[in-house]
Amino acid sequence: MSRWLKISLYLGGGIFSLFLIAWAVLASYVFTHKEQILNTIISQLNEDLNGKLSIKSMEPSLIRGFPGISVSLENVLLRDSLWDIHKHDLLRAKKVYVAINAFSILSGSASIKDIRINDAEIYLLTDSNGVRNTDIFKKKAPSSDKGGGISKKISRVYLNNVELTIDDKLKNKFFKFNIRNFKGSIKHGMEGWKGELKMQTKVDFFAFNIKRGSFLKNKLVDLDIDMSYDKKNGLLNIPLQKIRIDKDQLYLSGKLNFSPKSSDYLIEIQAPSILFNDAKSLLSSHIISKLKPYDFQGPFEISAVLDGKLKRGGDPLIRVNFTAKDNTMSKGGESITDCSFTGIYTNEWIKGQPRKDPNSMIAFYNMDGKFYDIPFKADSIQITDLRDPIFTGKFKAGFPLSQLNKIFGGNTFQFNEGSADLDLVYKAPFNQLDSGKRYIHGTVKVQNGQASYKPRNLQFNDIRLVMNFRGEDLYLQNLKVKSGTTSLNMEAVLKNFSNFYYTDPQKILIDWKVKSPNVNLNEFMVFLGKRKSGSNYSSKSKKSVLTMSENLERMLEQASMNMDIDVDRVVYKNFRGSDLRTNITLKQSGILINRLTLNQGGGSLNISGDIDQSGSLNRFNVNSRITNVNVQNLFHAFDNFGQSAITDKNLRGTFYGGTSISGSMYDNGKIVPRSFRGTVNFDIRNGALVNFEPMKKVGAFAFPNRDFSNISFLNLKNTLTIRGDRVIIPPMEISSSVLKIFLEGIYSFGKGTRMAMKIPLRDPRKDELLDKSGQKRERTQKGIVINLRAIEDEDGQLKFRLGKSTPDRLSDMN
Repeated sequence: MSRWLKISLYLGGGIFSLFLIAWAVLASYVFTHKEQILNTIISQLNEDLNGKLSIKSMEPSLIRGFPGISVSLENVLLRDSLWDIHKHDLLRAKKVYVAINAFSILSGSASIKDIRINDAEIYLLTDSNGVRNTDIFKKKAPSSDKGGGISKKISRVYLNNVELTIDDKLKNKFFKFNIRNFKGSIKHGMEGWKGELKMQTKVDFFAFNIKRGSFLKNKLVDLDIDMSYDKKNGLLNIPLQKIRIDKDQLYLSGKLNFSPKSSDYLIEIQAPSILFNDAKSLLSSHIISKLKPYDFQGPFEISAVLDGKLKRGGDPLIRVNFTAKDNTMSKGGESITDCSFTGIYTNEWIKGQPRKDPNSMIAFYNMDGKFYDIPFKADSIQITDLRDPIFTGKFKAGFPLSQLNKIFGGNTFQFNEGSADLDLVYKAPFNQLDSGKRYIHGTVKVQNGQASYKPRNLQFNDIRLVMNFRGEDLYLQNLKVKSGTTSLNMEAVLKNFSNFYYTDPQKILIDWKVKSPNVNLNEFMVFLGKRKSGSNYSSKSKKSVLTMSENLERMLEQASMNMDIDVDRVVYKNFRGSDLRTNITLKQSGILINRLTLNQGGGSLNISGDIDQSGSLNRFNVNSRITNVNVQNLFHAFDNFGQSAITDKNLRGTFYGGTSISGSMYDNGKIVPRSFRGTVNFDIRNGALVNFEPMKKVGAFAFPNRDFSNISFLNLKNTLTIRGDRVIIPPMEISSSVLKIFLEGIYSFGKGTRMAMKIPLRDPRKDELLDKSGQKRERTQKGIVINLRAIEDEDGQLKFRLGKSTPDRLSDMN
């Protein structure tokens, strides 16, 4: 070993030996002057206190403090002067370790260097009057050290298993931390200090407003950050640094101003990639409740800013910016896939207004995605006033109509072909059950559509349509559609559509204007039957897609329709008409024919009435006025009005008259036998009764030499009453080419025919030369008059018997 190395070792060993001797002397001094040192420590701490500090005992902790001197303080208690009122200890610690500047001991004034607090509770209280228990700490006067030295400072603080509570009742703020470990080191300078903070803590509560709930609730926060304090400006600056909250890595920065003239703070948290639920859990429970309906599968990029006042209090400005790419957004059981957007949450939507729910907003911008594979774009979506949320969105989309089947489930409409283009602005209460007003502006255009309307089993082709939304109203324009051989050109107005669609669809009245060159009513007979329900909707349905389908289903089932129809040619079974002009109201309970005019059989028909579809059969009431209509065509067109006694094969002439009839029909439009009730008044001019079997029997029985197969008459008038299968015939005169008949009675299409007839045997042709002064009537009553009775035998066959009916008046026969 070289001589210099030996000298170095000896020298180093000597110095170390001297250090150990010095340390041992200091340690011995500590043991022998415990009371004096404890009083010194308490005295030094009390220099900055306006309260009571008590320490039960002090023991040296030499090994912990080596090579310095450390002491352990047992049961440390710090209280302010108002403790008897609020009962909160500012500090209660089982152990506090204090590292003392070794050389300060020799000077007789022990100087605290480091402090470590274990198993403690710290409660910082501000009462409702603004009195703080931290007022226990005095504000020190500026140092009078002329040498410009730095006053004694604690340079390091350690906390282990410490519960820290900050309770500000004046500003309604509350913060509570369970600090597992904390290390804070400070380097003091003339301009302030620089510090390093390492901490792992569980956040029990972090509320700037207790009513709004806690941020970072039950989160484990890991910090290892640097900070600096500018004494002149009272500004604490925390540069942007990485932190960990639970398993997520985030970035934190902040500026806190403690100057007398200002008390601003600005805290920013950034998350380059974080899952939605993890990000949501960092926010207050109040904000979480607003975001609860939403979920996202992929990560977000998020930046959150809290900007508030330390002294004046109030709610801080909260602004959260977020960005998503190719994400999947879910709400109410429905999803938007391939979703990209930027967004924002703020509690100050209108600057200067209170930072409360009514002034809060969630917004999405430049969103694009797919809803049930339907691609769409939304320039902006805003949900404002989170107390009573209002949804506003601007949407654009273009898609094949067949993709709507996934939304509506194919229950009401099944779309097969065609395309749609959508450009809408929508504003409505966010809660679909809210009865507040809704507004929709924009258009939906449909081209080359093909669809089945399942509740009526109808097929529509070549559909073209423009849906023009104007606030609360909907206008259907240029609607062209084909169904079977029928082509329709239609327009419609739905007043208050956007409001009643969700809340009360039965109040919707759809005003239709329909034009067509040809309508085949046989193809629309399904409207006479009850409407088949497309889906079993429930008001408790949670899925928005079902809600959309069910709302449409309810509207089509419950809404009323007022239809002005203008048709050049109309066909229904044997009926052929032209120039149909009608106004019809379709209600949930049936069909109301307000007015109907058309040309038929060389004349015209005016009809009004209603069809009640609420029962198992369709009850109808019809009032009609018929002018100059060929009676044979009329009976043929209306299928002989549901009877077979007198048919279009038996009648000739021109019909004038009217009806007031009620009855029942099946879903296929056929009349229920014997269901007619009402009256028929008629005036048949230049008529003929051809091959009418009952009259032929009369002729065969009483006038074998006269031709009863073709009976002509100039005028035949009466008012008949129909009751089921019976026609009540008041007294009437039939002047025909073969005889005159004075007739009254009951004619039944089943059983029960009873008629009385007076038949003068004089041949009417012999009276043709008489004048019209009244002699004709008198002559007809002269000569032989036969009284006949028409009755049914046991087999229901009509038989004629001679003799007067008893009673001989119709009023007595009922």
